[in-house]
Amino acid sequence: MHREEGELHFSRNGIHLFAAHFHLNPEILIVVRGGYEITLSGKSYRVGEGCIAVMDSYEIHSYDERLGAESADDAVLIFPYRYLRRFYKRHEGMRIANPVIEDKELCRALMTIADEYLKSSESVKEAAAELFFAKLEEKLEFCEDKRGGEAALIRRILAYVQQNYTEDISRGSIARALGYTEAHISRVFHSYIGKGISEYVNGVRLAHVDRQLALGDSRSITELIWEAGFGSQQTYYRARRREK
Repeated sequence: MHREEGELHFSRNGIHLFAAHFHLNPEILIVVRGGYEITLSGKSYRVGEGCIAVMDSYEIHSYDERLGAESADDAVLIFPYRYLRRFYKRHEGMRIANPVIEDKELCRALMTIADEYLKSSESVKEAAAELFFAKLEEKLEFCEDKRGGEAALIRRILAYVQQNYTEDISRGSIARALGYTEAHISRVFHSYIGKGISEYVNGVRLAHVDRQLALGDSRSITELIWEAGFGSQQTYYRARRREK
């Protein structure tokens, strides 16, 4: 999933469980209580009480498991790039080396900024975003960005899947479309996402079915299964069992 958000996204105490995806804009997870197991650029992190996770522009990330759902107090924010030009100018050619920060005081301070100012007018939101990242910047560490073409390739694969998952796609069709061997596509994908392409594609299809059901789609489950790109009901139910 490659979402090009033009506006500030602010979700408070939602259920954030998403397959691997990326954004043009940076995403921040703030956890006061509860938390998530996340994967960021192929590495797993536990983001628990008093933690902040920073998912930088174009970083591959997923929300894998929710922790302490009964008492959750968290927020997910996706900031428009236009709010943060000065921040990125200061760190041009660098990447964030410590994407998860454990600091309860900072966590509370960022949540206060989000709750009190990031739902206001455009000028207030822009100023609040500057303050938000100034506080965050005090705890962030940066290193030279030496990542090569594989990071760009995995983004191309995910974008291709998102655009074509309702069709009959496979490792072979992706390799042909992007001009690489199947073995290379498979290796790079597994190293970043931690699962095979078929399993990931089926996860995206399951999310499609779940999304339509949540929206109150009145069509039968069989119709939704076919629309999502599953080749058979058996494949759908097998993928659903594997997900649990």
